[in-house]
Amino acid sequence: MQAFGFYFFLPLIYLISFLPFRALYFLSDCFFYLNYYVIKYRKKVVWANLKSSFPEKSDIELKVIEKYFFRNLTDIMFETVKSFTISKNALCKRMTSVNLELMNDYLLKKNKSYIVTGGHCGNYEWVNLFMSLSFEHELRAVYRRLTHPYFETFFFKSRSKFGTKLYQMHESYTNPKLWEQNKLYAFALVNDQSPPPDKAYWTTFLNHDTGFFKGPEVFAKQHDLAVVYVTIRKPKRGHYELVYSLLSENPKEEPEGQILENHARLLEKDILENIPNWLWSHKRWKHKKPI
Repeated sequence: MQAFGFYFFLPLIYLISFLPFRALYFLSDCFFYLNYYVIKYRKKVVWANLKSSFPEKSDIELKVIEKYFFRNLTDIMFETVKSFTISKNALCKRMTSVNLELMNDYLLKKNKSYIVTGGHCGNYEWVNLFMSLSFEHELRAVYRRLTHPYFETFFFKSRSKFGTKLYQMHESYTNPKLWEQNKLYAFALVNDQSPPPDKAYWTTFLNHDTGFFKGPEVFAKQHDLAVVYVTIRKPKRGHYELVYSLLSENPKEEPEGQILENHARLLEKDILENIPNWLWSHKRWKHKKPI
């Protein structure tokens, strides 16, 4: 039954994926209205997140932000479908790095592998593909395995097609190949999900007590990796710009929690500069801070 569903939708997926960008965004516009006014995917979650994060804003202001978010979300959905067939040249025309020399020059000259961390801003699927093309060293990343075996294989091939080495989340603790130092590498970790409350680093973030996974700091200290934060800007529709910031070159010398706190502050700054660009449909604050 799973195979039937996969192969039933596969022609439609490829049909959309091969569309030129103008047609792709026309479909996105159409689906936005269907989703926003009829399907209402996680609309209550988005509204609750916005309302509690910005109590100083009026409902009219929040409604404007909400609509822009759902337009952005719909674009990301269709861009993700496009990523299945997008060429290297097409991707590089729509994505740029402002200061790539931080990794390719500064860290490589210091013979230093590093963790690159950020949040679910912009099209993070495209970011993975673009970083694997623009870095002069290997990109390794963790991902959450899909429960549908056919779509899992399909997404795995798409996400790794430009060279990214993918590992399941649990492998970050169990697979020694991920941390092999026989070559320089970047290890990508998105860190704005909801960790178990008793294992999280807690701070104030967007007007909430918020937990962050400790992984970026723990791994950096264990394996002596520098830590770089990536800002994902969206200067216009269908185009993204990456800006890299060095959080720590010597993580073992940092006080406990400092790397995670710096990450939280940079991510919050990015969100406030372009509120609809973040993934507000995620149930970010489903856990409470332990007393």
